[in-house]
Amino acid sequence: MNRFEIAANLPPVQYGFRLETSSYQEKLVPYQGQTVLYYQYVMGTSVHAIRVVPDGCMDVLICCDPLRPHSLMCGTILQGETIPFHAGATYFGVRLTPLQSLFLSPTPFRDLIDRQPNLSDVMHGTESLCDDIAELGLFEERIAHFEKYLLPKLLSSEQPTGLLPYCLQQIYQSKGNVTVDTLADDIGLSSRYIRKKFVDTLGLSPKQYSRITRFQNTLSAMMNRTSTSGTIANEHGYYDQAHFIKDFKHFSLFTPMQIIMLLQTPPL
Repeated sequence: MNRFEIAANLPPVQYGFRLETSSYQEKLVPYQGQTVLYYQYVMGTSVHAIRVVPDGCMDVLICCDPLRPHSLMCGTILQGETIPFHAGATYFGVRLTPLQSLFLSPTPFRDLIDRQPNLSDVMHGTESLCDDIAELGLFEERIAHFEKYLLPKLLSSEQPTGLLPYCLQQIYQSKGNVTVDTLADDIGLSSRYIRKKFVDTLGLSPKQYSRITRFQNTLSAMMNRTSTSGTIANEHGYYDQAHFIKDFKHFSLFTPMQIIMLLQTPPL
């Protein structure tokens, strides 16, 4: 894929995986009415970390280095940070949308925020399955094995319905520019009740989730070059340029202009 798209059923953007690694590849595969993003990259021999940004998603990352095999379950972070990885290693990743993440069977979404525990610690019986995936040679083979043996263990078979999925859909469709008061008026429930449901289930308030969604849509527009640096703040609902730069740097570790310059640098 050359485009990075943000929608209710598409996984958000992690620019570091694409721009700060080599041999990056990805594939979107439908599953239970949503979309799972499979990706793979190789760390540079002298690169020990990647910049990661908030996305509201949950990722499974499998290190395919035969000398250092391990697997992680990575919850969303709340601000941009640099995550360590093994230099020279190949990583296979799976990103679940926020709607899918609501129905994680091993552990609640809220318990994974800002954490990257070993997958085997929260989901017993997966270590050998991850080792099998690491030993496969082709990206497509790894996708097929994960989809057959691990994905059904990760996700409940229930379809996402109810208050939270509806609110998440509204946040995505508004590109992060809907208020909790608007959601409350639309649903006929109190703002306080909606905030409580978000925090109890996701560990995030609706405002936090909306900020992350707006940032992700802005980042996607920049990576797809569908907006110019002079119009992007206004197009994505920021009060002014100062608000845009402050929010963007908090989530990405870069100013918008630094991201644009990074995008102009050929990938490894």
